[in-house]
Amino acid sequence: LARLLYNEKQVKDRFELKAWACVSGEFDSFAISEVIYQSVAGVHKEFADLNLLQVDLVKHLRGKRFLLVLDDVWSESPEDWKTLVGPFHACAPG
Repeated sequence: LARLLYNEKQVKDRFELKAWACVSGEFDSFAISEVIYQSVAGVHKEFADLNLLQVDLVKHLRGKRFLLVLDDVWSESPEDWKTLVGPFHACAPG
């Protein structure tokens, strides 16, 4: 169901950027952020650490509507989520 909605024309028209990350297994903020970066930037780039990756991700997300699907997430740790969501505060509302 999520895949059908993700590919729906109205969804595509509503969001400037979209990313789908399969998280199954251990919650790794760096790996998840890399997948999101590759989806929104359209390129594979090596980053030395999570901070540099997220700073660059902010540049791509700033002021844009962004849809993110995190598939198969099992982590309920507030620290995991706090680390991951930082760059998303730069997105446009809606």
